[in-house]
Amino acid sequence: MSRSRPSGPLTVAELVRFGPLSGAQVRAGSRLDRPVTGVSLISDLDQARRCAPETAMVLHPAAAHGSWALEAAMRFAWERNASCVVAPASVTVTGSTPQLAERLRMPLLSVADPARLALDLAVAVADTEAARARLIARCAVLFSERHNLRDIVGAINAEVPGALVALLTQEGHLLAGRAAAGRGDDPGAAHDRRVCVPVPGPDGGPWATLVAQLTEASPSWADTVTTILKLARSSITAAGAGLRMSLSHQAGRDRLLLETLLRTGPGSAPTAPPPSTGAADEEPDAVEPGAVEPEAEQMAREAGWPVDGLHVAVRLRPAEPVTADLDGAAAGVIAAWQTGRFAAPLVPQNGGWTTWFTDTDPGQVSRLVRRRLAQARIPLPLTAGVGEPGEGLDGLRDSVAQAELAAVAASRRAPGTVERYAELGPRVVLANLPVAELAAAARTLLAPLLADPKAEVLLVTLAALLDCAGSTGQTAARLGVHRNTVLGRLERIRARGVDPDAPDGRLALHLACHALLSTEPFATGRPSAL
Repeated sequence: MSRSRPSGPLTVAELVRFGPLSGAQVRAGSRLDRPVTGVSLISDLDQARRCAPETAMVLHPAAAHGSWALEAAMRFAWERNASCVVAPASVTVTGSTPQLAERLRMPLLSVADPARLALDLAVAVADTEAARARLIARCAVLFSERHNLRDIVGAINAEVPGALVALLTQEGHLLAGRAAAGRGDDPGAAHDRRVCVPVPGPDGGPWATLVAQLTEASPSWADTVTTILKLARSSITAAGAGLRMSLSHQAGRDRLLLETLLRTGPGSAPTAPPPSTGAADEEPDAVEPGAVEPEAEQMAREAGWPVDGLHVAVRLRPAEPVTADLDGAAAGVIAAWQTGRFAAPLVPQNGGWTTWFTDTDPGQVSRLVRRRLAQARIPLPLTAGVGEPGEGLDGLRDSVAQAELAAVAASRRAPGTVERYAELGPRVVLANLPVAELAAAARTLLAPLLADPKAEVLLVTLAALLDCAGSTGQTAARLGVHRNTVLGRLERIRARGVDPDAPDGRLALHLACHALLSTEPFATGRPSAL
């Protein structure tokens, strides 16, 4: 906390959260952000008429003979712009009294000993730095007792009044805390009411940012919140490292187990049989080539993985181009996914993650995955591919392979895209081609054609002609133009040195058209389909 800057006044919320009002019963909680600059102990209602603004009005039992006196005091407090009204707990508070307090937007609290409270309030208001130092000390104790990101950031949100706090990745994705703090919903006041503290990773490099959105623009309060956020950094770094290590260890075991399950089975490559020694041939537990290893299947069952039933595999991949640190984001992705209480794990595999649903319709799986990818807590823009249902581990193996193909197609589209293998059909082969490399070669091959002022029209026509096996009539119907228009464009294409009738170059020409129409600046064109 800066000593050169004068401390701003405490608010009612601060006094309730960590000050003398922490034991008070809050009867009405509107406008707890009111500042408190003084305390008035009211023993007669006439004194309430002379109460100074921004004063905590504490009613002595002698001045509160019943609910009518309490309501009168609240009206005086509202007229004098008092900060709050503190009533004796002995006064019966009926339903109308809190309603009046809410209507007047006047905080109303009850305490057992108003006289003692008035004295404590006066001390707290006179030394705001001491009161805030107690808050900082309390937060420091709580940080030492918390061991995961959610609990640490949650402690800040619970203890620090008037502040919404979130832990964000370097890319701005939410790791823990309140999403509203990360969004910065009040851009007009963002500069005065927003506090950001960088959080280093275990290696000391930048990893995340603690962001606090304050309800009031107070420099002294911003200093207090900044101090608390800086205190939380070491605990968050330690918790993040522990989470990453734990998930990395678990992910490594899951990856090995899944790869063991997937590389065995009828569709996998057969392994060389063991040397024939007589005794080995009679071994009753020998695993046949292609069969699932019993130990691996048993381990999967013991881990709670769904093994039996109809599986639908899901493959998650980062949306291209991949700019984020996948290893650094893996912990957040897995943690966010597991909040969905899905039965199967999310297993890191080949630059992405694999999971599966059991006895669930593929369409429903697609909807579930799409909703999950849209949530704000996943710290990485992801896409997904969904395979077809498969029975048992053999079916899971096939479904994973299909989901991988669909995921590659999805990764070339917008974040959050979910592609189903069944809906892609043969296009899945085209979707998995290295389009960028093919497009670079195609631009060289078709340079004369691309130099034409109507290059995109000619390219679309050429692709449609190849799609229709050279039929100009079908091409015209597909493009919605007259056949003579197609013939005219075809002559123009041939004039540029491109012969679509050459049988030895038809496949390469078709792929070149597909690659160019799938990339900028021809992305608006309709890709052809082989």
